[in-house]
Amino acid sequence: MKSFLLSLGAGLAAGLPSKPQNAPRAEELPTLGLANITKIDLADASGLQRRRLAGPFMGVDFPDPSLIWGDGSWKAYATSSNGKKIPVATSSDTWSWTLTDNDALPDPGSWVDPNDQSIWAPDVQKNDAGVYVMYYTAKQNGGTHCIGAATSNTALGPFTPQSQPLICDAAGGGVIDASGYDDGTNRWILWKVDGNSLGGATTCQGGTPSGSYEPTPIKIQRMARDALTLQDSAKTILDNEGASNDGVVEAPSLYMIGDGNYVLFYSAHCYSSDDYDVEYAFSSTIDGSYTNRGILIRTADNRGIYGPGGLDIDPNGKNVVFHGRLNPNQGGAARELYSAELTINGQSISF
Repeated sequence: MKSFLLSLGAGLAAGLPSKPQNAPRAEELPTLGLANITKIDLADASGLQRRRLAGPFMGVDFPDPSLIWGDGSWKAYATSSNGKKIPVATSSDTWSWTLTDNDALPDPGSWVDPNDQSIWAPDVQKNDAGVYVMYYTAKQNGGTHCIGAATSNTALGPFTPQSQPLICDAAGGGVIDASGYDDGTNRWILWKVDGNSLGGATTCQGGTPSGSYEPTPIKIQRMARDALTLQDSAKTILDNEGASNDGVVEAPSLYMIGDGNYVLFYSAHCYSSDDYDVEYAFSSTIDGSYTNRGILIRTADNRGIYGPGGLDIDPNGKNVVFHGRLNPNQGGAARELYSAELTINGQSISF
Protein backbone atom coordinates (compact mmCIF):
# COMPACT_ATOMS: atom_id res chain seq x y z
CA MET A 1 0.00 0.00 0.00
CA LYS A 2 1.47 3.31 -1.03
CA SER A 3 2.05 5.67 1.90
CA PHE A 4 2.89 9.31 2.28
CA LEU A 5 4.62 11.31 4.98
CA LEU A 6 3.71 14.57 6.63
CA SER A 7 6.88 15.97 8.16
CA LEU A 8 7.02 19.42 9.69
CA GLY A 9 9.80 20.87 11.80
CA ALA A 10 9.28 21.87 15.39
CA GLY A 11 9.78 25.63 15.16
CA LEU A 12 9.82 28.07 18.01
CA ALA A 13 6.47 29.72 18.63
CA ALA A 14 6.55 33.48 18.21
CA GLY A 15 6.22 35.55 21.34
CA LEU A 16 7.17 32.85 23.85
CA PRO A 17 9.03 34.02 26.95
CA SER A 18 12.69 33.22 27.45
CA LYS A 19 13.36 29.51 27.42
CA PRO A 20 12.91 27.80 30.80
CA GLN A 21 15.65 25.52 32.06
CA ASN A 22 13.76 22.36 31.22
CA ALA A 23 13.18 23.34 27.58
CA PRO A 24 15.22 21.26 25.12
CA ARG A 25 17.23 23.18 22.52
CA ALA A 26 15.34 23.48 19.23
CA GLU A 27 18.30 22.32 17.13
CA GLU A 28 18.45 19.07 19.12
CA LEU A 29 14.77 18.18 18.72
CA PRO A 30 13.50 15.53 16.29
CA THR A 31 11.08 16.15 13.45
CA LEU A 32 7.73 14.44 13.95
CA GLY A 33 5.42 13.30 11.16
CA LEU A 34 2.64 10.92 10.18
CA ALA A 35 2.86 8.05 7.69
CA ASN A 36 0.25 5.74 6.17
CA ILE A 37 -2.67 8.03 7.00
CA THR A 38 -5.81 6.01 6.46
CA LYS A 39 -9.45 6.87 6.83
CA ILE A 40 -11.29 4.17 8.74
CA ASP A 41 -14.56 3.22 7.04
CA LEU A 42 -16.69 2.02 9.92
CA ALA A 43 -19.83 1.95 7.78
CA ASP A 44 -18.62 -0.98 5.66
CA ALA A 45 -19.82 -3.93 7.74
CA SER A 46 -18.46 -6.47 5.22
CA GLY A 47 -14.85 -6.22 6.28
CA LEU A 48 -13.98 -2.53 6.51
CA GLN A 49 -11.42 -2.04 3.77
CA ARG A 50 -8.39 0.17 4.25
CA ARG A 51 -9.47 3.17 2.18
CA ARG A 52 -7.04 5.78 0.95
CA LEU A 53 -7.87 9.43 1.32
CA ALA A 54 -8.70 9.64 -2.38
CA GLY A 55 -11.39 6.98 -2.21
CA PRO A 56 -15.18 7.34 -1.85
CA PHE A 57 -15.87 7.66 1.86
CA MET A 58 -18.79 6.01 3.67
CA GLY A 59 -18.10 6.58 7.34
CA VAL A 60 -19.73 7.40 10.66
CA ASP A 61 -19.22 10.05 13.30
CA PHE A 62 -16.43 9.00 15.71
CA PRO A 63 -15.06 12.16 17.34
CA ASP A 64 -12.25 12.54 19.90
CA PRO A 65 -11.01 8.95 19.56
CA SER A 66 -8.75 7.22 22.07
CA LEU A 67 -6.74 4.04 21.58
CA ILE A 68 -5.75 1.07 23.77
CA TRP A 69 -4.72 -2.56 23.34
CA GLY A 70 -6.91 -4.65 25.60
CA ASP A 71 -8.27 -8.20 25.83
CA GLY A 72 -6.54 -9.35 22.65
CA SER A 73 -7.36 -6.50 20.25
CA TRP A 74 -7.16 -2.75 19.77
CA LYS A 75 -10.07 -0.72 21.10
CA ALA A 76 -11.04 2.80 20.09
CA TYR A 77 -13.52 4.88 22.09
CA ALA A 78 -15.25 8.10 21.04
CA THR A 79 -17.42 10.98 22.20
CA SER A 80 -21.16 10.21 22.35
CA SER A 81 -22.33 9.22 18.86
CA ASN A 82 -23.91 6.34 16.96
CA GLY A 83 -26.66 6.06 19.56
CA LYS A 84 -24.16 5.31 22.35
CA LYS A 85 -22.81 7.39 25.19
CA ILE A 86 -19.37 5.91 24.51
CA PRO A 87 -19.17 3.92 21.25
CA VAL A 88 -16.39 1.36 20.85
CA ALA A 89 -14.62 0.06 17.73
CA THR A 90 -12.22 -2.92 17.62
CA SER A 91 -9.27 -3.81 15.40
CA SER A 92 -6.48 -6.37 15.15
CA ASP A 93 -4.00 -3.96 13.54
CA THR A 94 -5.31 -0.33 13.91
CA TRP A 95 -5.89 -0.15 10.13
CA SER A 96 -9.27 -1.89 9.75
CA TRP A 97 -11.93 -1.39 12.39
CA THR A 98 -15.32 -2.81 13.33
CA LEU A 99 -17.87 -0.64 15.10
CA THR A 100 -19.35 -2.75 17.91
CA ASP A 101 -22.82 -2.62 19.43
CA ASN A 102 -21.31 -1.94 22.85
CA ASP A 103 -21.92 1.17 24.87
CA ALA A 104 -18.88 1.35 27.14
CA LEU A 105 -20.55 3.79 29.57
CA PRO A 106 -24.35 3.39 29.48
CA ASP A 107 -24.60 4.99 32.94
CA PRO A 108 -22.26 8.01 33.30
CA GLY A 109 -23.02 8.43 37.01
CA SER A 110 -25.44 10.10 39.37
CA TRP A 111 -23.39 13.31 39.39
CA VAL A 112 -24.05 13.90 35.68
CA ASP A 113 -26.81 16.30 34.60
CA PRO A 114 -29.82 14.11 33.70
CA ASN A 115 -30.79 16.61 31.01
CA ASP A 116 -27.37 16.55 29.37
CA GLN A 117 -25.99 13.02 29.06
CA SER A 118 -23.54 13.76 26.25
CA ILE A 119 -20.12 12.33 27.15
CA TRP A 120 -16.95 13.76 25.63
CA ALA A 121 -13.45 12.55 24.89
CA PRO A 122 -13.06 9.24 26.78
CA ASP A 123 -9.61 7.86 27.54
CA VAL A 124 -8.93 4.34 28.81
CA GLN A 125 -5.90 2.79 30.49
CA LYS A 126 -5.22 -0.36 32.48
CA ASN A 127 -4.03 0.00 36.06
CA ASP A 128 -1.62 -2.25 37.97
CA ALA A 129 -4.47 -4.46 39.23
CA GLY A 130 -5.56 -5.20 35.66
CA VAL A 131 -8.63 -2.98 35.90
CA TYR A 132 -9.52 -0.73 32.98
CA VAL A 133 -9.98 2.90 34.01
CA MET A 134 -11.87 5.36 31.84
CA TYR A 135 -11.62 9.12 32.14
CA TYR A 136 -14.45 11.07 30.53
CA THR A 137 -16.02 14.53 30.41
CA ALA A 138 -19.62 15.18 31.45
CA LYS A 139 -21.70 18.11 32.64
CA GLN A 140 -22.15 18.08 36.39
CA ASN A 141 -25.71 18.39 37.61
CA GLY A 142 -26.14 22.10 38.36
CA GLY A 143 -22.57 22.93 37.33
CA THR A 144 -19.99 22.96 34.56
CA HIS A 145 -18.19 20.15 32.76
CA CYS A 146 -16.11 17.90 35.02
CA ILE A 147 -13.90 14.87 34.50
CA GLY A 148 -15.22 11.57 35.76
CA ALA A 149 -13.66 8.14 36.18
CA ALA A 150 -15.18 4.70 35.67
CA THR A 151 -13.83 1.15 35.92
CA SER A 152 -14.36 -2.20 34.22
CA ASN A 153 -12.76 -5.64 34.25
CA THR A 154 -13.03 -5.77 30.45
CA ALA A 155 -12.01 -3.27 27.79
CA LEU A 156 -15.45 -3.33 26.18
CA GLY A 157 -17.17 -2.51 29.45
CA PRO A 158 -19.67 -1.60 30.61
CA PHE A 159 -17.69 0.71 32.87
CA THR A 160 -19.01 1.56 36.33
CA PRO A 161 -18.72 5.26 37.21
CA GLN A 162 -17.32 6.62 40.46
CA SER A 163 -19.90 8.29 42.68
CA GLN A 164 -18.33 11.75 42.35
CA PRO A 165 -16.37 13.52 39.60
CA LEU A 166 -12.60 13.28 39.73
CA ILE A 167 -11.75 16.87 38.72
CA CYS A 168 -13.86 20.05 38.47
CA ASP A 169 -12.99 23.73 38.00
CA ALA A 170 -16.11 25.85 37.76
CA ALA A 171 -14.20 29.12 38.16
CA GLY A 172 -11.99 28.29 35.18
CA GLY A 173 -14.95 27.36 32.94
CA GLY A 174 -15.00 23.63 33.62
CA VAL A 175 -12.56 20.88 32.67
CA ILE A 176 -12.56 18.58 29.64
CA ASP A 177 -10.39 16.22 27.55
CA ALA A 178 -8.68 14.08 30.18
CA SER A 179 -5.98 11.60 29.21
CA GLY A 180 -3.78 9.28 31.24
CA TYR A 181 -0.08 8.45 30.93
CA ASP A 182 2.17 5.91 32.67
CA ASP A 183 5.90 6.75 32.65
CA GLY A 184 6.80 3.40 34.23
CA THR A 185 7.11 4.84 37.71
CA ASN A 186 4.28 7.32 38.05
CA ARG A 187 0.88 7.61 36.48
CA TRP A 188 -0.36 11.01 35.36
CA ILE A 189 -3.58 12.64 34.25
CA LEU A 190 -3.76 15.59 31.84
CA TRP A 191 -6.73 17.80 31.04
CA LYS A 192 -7.83 21.14 29.60
CA VAL A 193 -9.37 23.94 31.65
CA ASP A 194 -12.24 25.05 29.40
CA GLY A 195 -11.71 28.79 29.70
CA ASN A 196 -13.13 29.59 26.27
CA SER A 197 -16.55 28.48 27.57
CA LEU A 198 -16.48 31.69 29.65
CA GLY A 199 -16.40 33.82 26.49
CA GLY A 200 -13.73 36.39 25.74
CA ALA A 201 -12.18 37.11 22.36
CA THR A 202 -12.30 33.57 21.00
CA THR A 203 -14.81 32.58 18.33
CA CYS A 204 -15.08 29.16 20.02
CA GLN A 205 -17.80 30.05 22.50
CA GLY A 206 -21.55 30.37 22.79
CA GLY A 207 -21.67 34.17 22.70
CA THR A 208 -20.20 37.10 20.80
CA PRO A 209 -16.40 37.47 20.94
CA SER A 210 -15.25 40.46 22.98
CA GLY A 211 -12.50 41.51 25.32
CA SER A 212 -9.38 39.41 25.82
CA TYR A 213 -8.67 35.72 25.41
CA GLU A 214 -9.38 33.53 28.42
CA PRO A 215 -6.74 31.03 29.58
CA THR A 216 -7.27 27.43 28.45
CA PRO A 217 -4.34 25.75 30.23
CA ILE A 218 -3.36 22.14 29.76
CA LYS A 219 -2.71 20.77 33.25
CA ILE A 220 -1.04 17.64 34.57
CA GLN A 221 -1.21 15.93 37.96
CA ARG A 222 0.39 12.80 39.37
CA MET A 223 -1.88 9.81 40.10
CA ALA A 224 -1.51 6.76 42.30
CA ARG A 225 -0.87 3.46 40.55
CA ASP A 226 -4.61 2.71 40.70
CA ALA A 227 -5.10 5.54 38.16
CA LEU A 228 -7.98 6.77 40.33
CA THR A 229 -6.36 8.66 43.21
CA LEU A 230 -4.99 12.17 42.66
CA GLN A 231 -1.63 12.99 44.27
CA ASP A 232 0.33 16.22 44.76
CA SER A 233 -1.12 19.27 42.97
CA ALA A 234 -1.82 20.17 39.36
CA LYS A 235 0.68 22.08 37.20
CA THR A 236 0.10 24.06 34.01
CA ILE A 237 2.31 22.81 31.16
CA LEU A 238 0.90 24.69 28.13
CA ASP A 239 -1.60 27.46 27.34
CA ASN A 240 -3.07 29.11 24.28
CA GLU A 241 -1.30 31.93 22.45
CA GLY A 242 -4.27 34.22 21.95
CA ALA A 243 -5.19 35.28 18.42
CA SER A 244 -2.70 32.95 16.71
CA ASN A 245 -4.69 29.89 17.79
CA ASP A 246 -8.05 31.55 18.55
CA GLY A 247 -7.42 31.25 22.27
CA VAL A 248 -7.82 27.45 22.40
CA VAL A 249 -5.56 24.49 23.15
CA GLU A 250 -7.12 21.17 24.14
CA ALA A 251 -7.13 17.37 23.72
CA PRO A 252 -3.71 16.62 25.27
CA SER A 253 -1.91 13.31 24.75
CA LEU A 254 1.57 12.57 26.09
CA TYR A 255 4.48 10.35 25.06
CA MET A 256 8.20 10.07 25.93
CA ILE A 257 10.34 9.76 22.81
CA GLY A 258 13.63 7.91 22.53
CA ASP A 259 15.91 10.88 23.25
CA GLY A 260 14.37 11.27 26.71
CA ASN A 261 12.25 14.29 25.88
CA TYR A 262 8.51 14.28 26.37
CA VAL A 263 6.24 15.29 23.53
CA LEU A 264 2.79 16.71 24.18
CA PHE A 265 0.28 16.37 21.37
CA TYR A 266 -2.70 18.73 21.47
CA SER A 267 -5.22 20.45 19.23
CA ALA A 268 -5.51 24.22 18.73
CA HIS A 269 -8.16 26.59 17.33
CA CYS A 270 -11.90 25.85 17.50
CA TYR A 271 -12.99 22.23 16.99
CA SER A 272 -15.65 23.25 14.44
CA SER A 273 -13.24 25.32 12.35
CA ASP A 274 -11.14 24.13 9.42
CA ASP A 275 -8.22 25.74 11.29
CA TYR A 276 -8.44 23.02 13.94
CA ASP A 277 -5.22 21.00 13.88
CA VAL A 278 -2.89 18.66 15.74
CA GLU A 279 0.21 20.29 17.19
CA TYR A 280 3.05 19.22 19.46
CA ALA A 281 5.52 20.68 21.95
CA PHE A 282 8.50 19.36 23.93
CA SER A 283 9.76 19.28 27.49
CA SER A 284 12.68 17.50 29.15
CA THR A 285 10.55 16.94 32.26
CA ILE A 286 7.07 15.46 32.24
CA ASP A 287 5.44 18.21 34.27
CA GLY A 288 7.51 21.15 33.01
CA SER A 289 6.64 23.85 30.48
CA TYR A 290 6.26 22.52 26.93
CA THR A 291 7.88 24.70 24.27
CA ASN A 292 9.21 24.52 20.70
CA ARG A 293 5.72 24.05 19.26
CA GLY A 294 5.17 22.47 15.87
CA ILE A 295 2.23 21.42 13.70
CA LEU A 296 1.73 17.72 12.93
CA ILE A 297 -1.30 17.85 10.63
CA ARG A 298 -3.75 20.56 9.52
CA THR A 299 -6.28 21.29 6.80
CA ALA A 300 -3.71 23.37 4.90
CA ASP A 301 -1.64 20.24 4.24
CA ASN A 302 -4.17 19.46 1.47
CA ARG A 303 -4.62 15.80 2.39
CA GLY A 304 -8.41 15.89 2.12
CA ILE A 305 -8.85 16.02 5.91
CA TYR A 306 -10.58 19.10 7.28
CA GLY A 307 -10.16 20.19 10.88
CA PRO A 308 -8.08 17.18 12.02
CA GLY A 309 -7.84 16.90 15.78
CA GLY A 310 -8.21 14.91 18.96
CA LEU A 311 -5.11 12.74 18.39
CA ASP A 312 -4.34 9.87 20.74
CA ILE A 313 -1.17 7.76 20.69
CA ASP A 314 -0.72 4.16 21.77
CA PRO A 315 1.72 3.45 24.64
CA ASN A 316 4.35 2.12 22.20
CA GLY A 317 4.42 5.46 20.39
CA LYS A 318 3.77 3.99 16.95
CA ASN A 319 0.05 4.11 16.19
CA VAL A 320 -2.15 7.17 16.46
CA VAL A 321 -5.84 7.83 15.87
CA PHE A 322 -7.52 11.18 15.28
CA HIS A 323 -10.67 12.58 13.73
CA GLY A 324 -11.34 14.80 10.73
CA ARG A 325 -14.14 15.99 8.47
CA LEU A 326 -14.49 15.13 4.79
CA ASN A 327 -15.43 18.54 3.38
CA PRO A 328 -14.48 22.18 4.05
CA ASN A 329 -16.57 24.70 5.96
CA GLN A 330 -18.84 22.07 7.52
CA GLY A 331 -18.19 22.52 11.22
CA GLY A 332 -21.21 20.48 12.24
CA ALA A 333 -20.45 17.51 9.97
CA ALA A 334 -19.34 14.07 11.12
CA ARG A 335 -15.81 13.83 12.46
CA GLU A 336 -14.58 10.51 11.14
CA LEU A 337 -11.87 8.19 12.40
CA TYR A 338 -8.37 8.21 10.89
CA SER A 339 -5.36 6.11 11.74
CA ALA A 340 -1.67 6.75 11.06
CA GLU A 341 1.84 5.88 12.20
CA LEU A 342 4.01 8.37 14.06
CA THR A 343 7.41 9.00 12.52
CA ILE A 344 10.50 10.57 14.03
CA ASN A 345 13.01 12.13 11.65
CA GLY A 346 11.20 10.47 8.77
CA GLN A 347 11.40 6.99 10.23
CA SER A 348 8.61 4.90 11.71
CA ILE A 349 9.16 4.08 15.36
CA SER A 350 10.19 0.46 15.84
CA PHE A 351 10.23 -1.59 19.05
